[in-house]
Amino acid sequence: MWRWAMVVLLVSCAHAPVSPQPRVVEVMLQHVKRDGPNHRHMLRLAKLSARLAKAEGADARLVEAAALLHDAAKEDGQGAPFERFCTHHLQAAALARQSLPGLGFSADETARVAAAIEQHMGPLGDNEELHAPRFMSGFCKREFPRPATVEAKVLFDLDMLDLMTVEGVVKVVTSRQRNSEFAKESLRDSALTGADSSWKSVVDARQVLLTPTGQRCGDEVQRHTRAFLGQVPFETVTTVEAFEQAAHAWLTSHALPACVAP
Repeated sequence: MWRWAMVVLLVSCAHAPVSPQPRVVEVMLQHVKRDGPNHRHMLRLAKLSARLAKAEGADARLVEAAALLHDAAKEDGQGAPFERFCTHHLQAAALARQSLPGLGFSADETARVAAAIEQHMGPLGDNEELHAPRFMSGFCKREFPRPATVEAKVLFDLDMLDLMTVEGVVKVVTSRQRNSEFAKESLRDSALTGADSSWKSVVDARQVLLTPTGQRCGDEVQRHTRAFLGQVPFETVTTVEAFEQAAHAWLTSHALPACVAP
């Protein structure tokens, strides 16, 4: 009997979800608000990292660590919010170099994680379909390094795919509606019709996905998110709270594509 119990236990453990590296999470939480948008975003990427890393031949442990730290400087990094937005890749890479050696990462592993973080902002450039700059290209007057390593490419694609999801759209809409650095606009413009809408971010992100696995997933996610936005009644959904409720209701009956499902 005990042998069967042991088999059941081993099978259960094999299929149980593995929590992201807790000591790296502790470092991240020293810099971002617990359960805030950046915390949730980095956890989502970390939990999806093994799947895409395995498909593309990347080191899953390093991709996960990079995912857990890549936006850690957005909230308490150096400089005003605008400066942090444009330089958080450099500040988070410095944080990785400082913290990871004490968490069991070798010098080579630390360098690879830091490089992935440093390269997660590019490529940017112009969106040829919409004839407009991609993402922060329009106001961050600097060059961003392109992802060069396989870990950097996987992290970049994970970041872009999360931006493309319904949850990613809610994050962009919330930021545009509540942050003072953005001009006042209707919720419809923030979500769908504005020059820098969350939908434009979805289109931008799909154009720049780097890996074959990420590109296939991006096609599915783009269709799913477009279907969501197409049914939102913006005549009555005019607040962030109402938009969040609409997103929750949609996801309850229209599950995320399997490639980005937790």
